[in-house]
Amino acid sequence: MALDADVIVAVSTNNTNTITLSNTNKQFQQETFQLPSDGSVIEIDQSNFSWVNYFKCGLIVAHKFILENHPSLLKSNLKGLNLLFDGNVPTGGGLSSSAAFCVASTLAVLKANGVDSISKHDLTKITVVSEHYVGVNTGGMDQCASIYGEQNKALLIQFKPELIGIPFQLPILKPYDMVFLITNSLVSANKHETAPINYNLRAVEAAVSAEFLAKKFNLSLVQDSNLSTGSLRGFMDDYFEKIENKPHWDGQDIYLGIERLSKLMKLIEIEFNNDEKLGFTTEMAANSLNLSIDQFHSKFLNKFPVEYSKLKLYQRTKHIFGDALRVLQVLKLFKESNDTIQNHQDSIEFCKSFGNLLNQSQLSNKNLIENSKPKCDELCQIALENGSYGSRVTGAGFGGSCVHLTTFDKLPKLIKAIEIEYYQKNFPNLSKDELKQVILVSKPATGSCIVEL
Repeated sequence: MALDADVIVAVSTNNTNTITLSNTNKQFQQETFQLPSDGSVIEIDQSNFSWVNYFKCGLIVAHKFILENHPSLLKSNLKGLNLLFDGNVPTGGGLSSSAAFCVASTLAVLKANGVDSISKHDLTKITVVSEHYVGVNTGGMDQCASIYGEQNKALLIQFKPELIGIPFQLPILKPYDMVFLITNSLVSANKHETAPINYNLRAVEAAVSAEFLAKKFNLSLVQDSNLSTGSLRGFMDDYFEKIENKPHWDGQDIYLGIERLSKLMKLIEIEFNNDEKLGFTTEMAANSLNLSIDQFHSKFLNKFPVEYSKLKLYQRTKHIFGDALRVLQVLKLFKESNDTIQNHQDSIEFCKSFGNLLNQSQLSNKNLIENSKPKCDELCQIALENGSYGSRVTGAGFGGSCVHLTTFDKLPKLIKAIEIEYYQKNFPNLSKDELKQVILVSKPATGSCIVEL
């Protein structure tokens, strides 16, 4: 869901070849740069990291979109811009501040250069690759949530056959409404700096695992991952269609998806032997795919920087299929509960069921995808003991924020317990103002938009 937290940017055009960026947060100093005089698309120097690089990500994808779809709008070059950024999405908090920043930047560049209308589909399509230009192998979920968000609706982020956000109405509880408490662990989760051992590596492990499983069944997967390899979704489709001769699953039938993902969870227990479940060296992984070490590097390791001692293919696959299964189980729960919640007890039972799926997911985050730090585990446990029905790391993880499912009547006790048992214990020097910034109460909110003055 999109949260009640924003990255906003005030924009004006100028008659120069210059873009000037300022930020209300003095941590991010004002910077100015020149657009290429020949009208070419700007390039980013990844060795010189700056907050402005994220604006350049939006600038690049917006420029390319204009060149491909509205070339007549460009007489010679993009417009010069003056921009002032503000916002209350914490950086490094795991709440997709970089995605919100890139989407806002893309919209600003498009609007300033005469693109008055763009579909949510197209805006999602171009922004999902924006952070690739700073070396982060993002998949698109964060951008999609930022763009497709609707009030009081959860989003199913669907990647096949295309990336879209499908809104689902949250069940109405009685007498106390459902609400989400988001708490920043204050363990920084900078995707750019830790990508080689965290974010990028998980994408590589998923891609290698997809090809490993395909090899087991002599399947040739469509090369549709960010690494231009097969994907685990591609393996799922091919396995049921070509090995079991079942009809194609288009993602619409929740019950069929649950049935197939449940079967895959059992399948991977068989297809990975005990040694493989402990992890793959590069040599083991290459041998399992009948590739030389050089071929393996070329196929999987050269597009984005990664570092590892062993590839944990089994663990990552179990998490990915497991969390996909839980997504559909949540939708099943929503669908079956919308007409059956009549009283307070029905509401409690719904929250327990929803919370249980969130808690299973957090356990998988901790043990299988390993993106929950000890402080995040501690924060989740405190919440569960004080009024949260379900708590898990949100966003990319590796620090950042945790989301807690609760109801309005339980909020005061829950917030007080987290303040005392987590923040005062671990960060005793936090001021009252700083404490307000690390705790956010939210329901699903509206996504990206342009406000004209």
